[in-house]
Amino acid sequence: MSAVAQSGTSSPYSIAGIGELKYGGFNQHKGTGTTSIAQRSKNSFSALNPASYANLGFTILDVGAGLSLGKLTTENSDPSFTRAGNFNYFAMAFPIAAKKKMGVSFGTNQFSDVGYTIRNNRVDTPSYYNQYGGSGGLSRVYVGYGIEVIKNLNIGFNANYIFGNVASANTTIYPSSVTRFSFIDETYFAYGGASLDFGAQYTVQQSIQKDNKDAVRLDHTIAASYQGATQLIGDGYRFSQTVVGTRFALGEEVPIDTILFEDNKRDTTTKPIGFTLGYTLKYGDVWTLSIEAEQNLWSGVTDSRSGNTFFDNTRLAAGFSIVPLPKYGDKGNFLKKVEYRLGARYENLYYNFAGNQISEVGISFGLGLPIVKSVRTEDEKVAIVSRINLSAEYVKRGSTANQLIQEDYFNIGIGLNLNDKWFTKRKYR
Repeated sequence: MSAVAQSGTSSPYSIAGIGELKYGGFNQHKGTGTTSIAQRSKNSFSALNPASYANLGFTILDVGAGLSLGKLTTENSDPSFTRAGNFNYFAMAFPIAAKKKMGVSFGTNQFSDVGYTIRNNRVDTPSYYNQYGGSGGLSRVYVGYGIEVIKNLNIGFNANYIFGNVASANTTIYPSSVTRFSFIDETYFAYGGASLDFGAQYTVQQSIQKDNKDAVRLDHTIAASYQGATQLIGDGYRFSQTVVGTRFALGEEVPIDTILFEDNKRDTTTKPIGFTLGYTLKYGDVWTLSIEAEQNLWSGVTDSRSGNTFFDNTRLAAGFSIVPLPKYGDKGNFLKKVEYRLGARYENLYYNFAGNQISEVGISFGLGLPIVKSVRTEDEKVAIVSRINLSAEYVKRGSTANQLIQEDYFNIGIGLNLNDKWFTKRKYR
């Protein structure tokens, strides 16, 4: 068996369900092992926890893209190498009240990706092969609101719409026979569905005095988020035809006859509910330590096309970041103003292949390169810090046991986090 990935994913496992689920956070969060929901900052936010919108100090634009370089290994064949890249997300957020902590956000991100070609060669007489291919994926658009309801307690919600399409083609090809019919069976569905997410953050603050130096604030933040279920309704078609196998093997699709055409087909699938818990310890503006646990209840979902059931998806993650000298108003010492990030995660995926659940482990590193702008408002001089966010992650997914596929990836991400202070009278220096 050989496996090749295509499209914006580099995983043959995207054949399952609605494809390979994509992380909905930003590049700075990927650098800290995909931790984000308990992080509070006036310069950044988490679209995975709308409660974080209440802490915004500036208007923020966050965009990002990624590239994945992979090696796929099976038990009885040579490794194959893949490359896939895509735009990952676009999001904006801004505070909407000066005295009451409130903020809103909107944006879009990849939700899932489908892109694979899997081929099984048969040694019967005459020889033939089965090939399974797929492409497409789903995207999420959202709008959300967060507010501080009492001191240090934030809550919020996101309204989401998930949409996109998934196409698949299953073929049986006799590459050297003119007497056997080769055929292609294609399906296509365009999906759409809405959901609500909710989140909360609560912070306990401590003041630490060291010798005769100024006191440093130590923040303990606990957070929780709930991801609502989404019923995805798909409209599409199924089309089957016979083709000339000897020509198909050369890259040409020469049809012979139509076997089946079904238009106006309907498919319904579900993205289940999920829960995430997180904790962040923040020492001033210097360092941050975060841990996170997530579970999505996929075991209650059955793939309507294949009849397969899934496993619950569980993720455990931890991350650390540090800015050695966060004095952005001072000139020089650029490297000490860079945010250095490190993280790790372990995940049991929702895929079910012959009763085997697929797991993956990732180790990540990131840099946040500062872009500082000094703004003087009517009341104060403010150093507004934006960042170019770089992330790199090594991922090992699956194994070659039980005729499965092992994937080894290097995921590279680049993002831009832009901060500005809107709706204030100011002058630049």
